[in-house]
Amino acid sequence: MKEIRRLGVFDSGLGGLTVLNEICKYNRGLEISYFGDTARVPYGSRSDETILAYARQDVRFLQSRNVDAIVVACGTVSAIALNSLKSELDFPIFGVIESAANAAIAATKTRSIGIIGTIATIRSGAYMRTIKAKDGDARVYGVACPLLVPLIENGHAPDDEIVELACKRYLSEFKDSGVDTVIMGCTHYPFYKQTLKRLAPEITFIDIGTALAKDLKRLLNLAPSGEGKVEYFVSDSDTGFQAIANGFLDSVRADFINSVNIERY
Repeated sequence: MKEIRRLGVFDSGLGGLTVLNEICKYNRGLEISYFGDTARVPYGSRSDETILAYARQDVRFLQSRNVDAIVVACGTVSAIALNSLKSELDFPIFGVIESAANAAIAATKTRSIGIIGTIATIRSGAYMRTIKAKDGDARVYGVACPLLVPLIENGHAPDDEIVELACKRYLSEFKDSGVDTVIMGCTHYPFYKQTLKRLAPEITFIDIGTALAKDLKRLLNLAPSGEGKVEYFVSDSDTGFQAIANGFLDSVRADFINSVNIERY
C-alpha cells in the first residue's frame, strides 16, 4: 500500500475536530488538511441526495490539497455517502462507523448497544446493520438527537442548562432497554461527553474518533514526516470556529483558519 504522508479530514463543521484531535494524539507527525463545511452545517437534517452532493464537493476540495487518503470525520456522511464515495475514488477513504461498532461490541456486557446520532444517521440504519453483521444477537437501539449539533455549533458549553436538558431527554430513550454501551454516532457529540457521562455514569460511551484513530495505524501505511502540521479550512469564516477549536483541542492548535468557497468544487 502507498505510504500516507498527507491525510485529508472533513466534517460538516466543528464535529470533525474531535476526530482530528484523536488522530493527532495517536498518529503524531502526520501532515493533515482539515475542512469544516461551516456554511452548510448541519448535514444531519438534509436529504440523502444533498448529503452525497456536499460530500463529493468536500472530497474534491481535499483532493486539490494533494492528500493521499481521506477520513470522513462525519457520522452522517459515513452513514449515507461513504459507499458511494468509495466506489468513485481510487485512493483510500475511511468513515467512522466500523471502528465504532467494533469498539462497542468489545465494550458491552449486556449485548445491548445504543446509538445517538443525527436524524439522517439514525434513519440510515448504518450502525445497526454493521453491529448486527458482526454480532447477530446484539440488540441495537437508535435515538436521533437533532438539537445537539446546533447547540455545539453555537458555542453552548457542556454545563449549560439547555444542554443538560437535551442530553437528559435523549438518554431517557434508553430507559429499561438494558443498554450499557452507547456509540456517540456524530463526531460533534464528544464535545458533550462529560455531560453525557455525568447523566448516565452506568453507560460506556464510545468516542468514534478515538476508535477510528486507533485503527488508522492498522488500516493505513502511515508515514509521518516527523514535524506534523495541520492546515484548517472552513466554508464560512464568521463562525467562532477558531475559538471553539482551541478551547477543545489538546493535541493540535488552530492558529490560522483559511476560508474556501466550497461551491467551486
